[in-house]
Amino acid sequence: MRQIPSEVIVRQHADLQILSTRYMRALICAAAILLAGAPPPLAAQSPEPDSGTTRVIGIGRSAVGTLGKADALSADSTHVQSWSLNGQAGQTITIDLTSTAFDAYVMLRGPGIRGSRDYSDDDSGGACNARLTVTFPQTGEYEIIVNTAGKLETGAFTLTVEAGSRPKSLTRCNRDR
Repeated sequence: MRQIPSEVIVRQHADLQILSTRYMRALICAAAILLAGAPPPLAAQSPEPDSGTTRVIGIGRSAVGTLGKADALSADSTHVQSWSLNGQAGQTITIDLTSTAFDAYVMLRGPGIRGSRDYSDDDSGGACNARLTVTFPQTGEYEIIVNTAGKLETGAFTLTVEAGSRPKSLTRCNRDR
């Protein structure tokens, strides 16, 4: 049985471990992507010709997209969309996910990433937008997961990846859910 890191355990009773909501969200989204027929994590993919469905973003770039009903639906009833990004070990980036249509939630996974606590964000971008600053642990292809904090939310978004770190915003999320 795989050992769960102690920082994600909220409460333990006998053989039952109750996990933090953030850790569970990451596990549920990862399972939903795999079960929905999405490709396996980028590190495990074999090279294939571009099928037109691969979304790619580079450092220093922004992309406008739409999270919709056609995107994968996770077990927690949130839609998810994957974006590919190449990173170099030791390189620090900031990922901003902004939307006026939904409460943005972003995750990063890839080589050298274990767990999700330090690789996901909900409202650090201010006003219900996500901002995640990370330093790549290894060189390789990473996957940015565009997600929502609310069930069945859809709509337009902007995904931006910049070199370096940016401070967290102090602007609170006031969106009605």
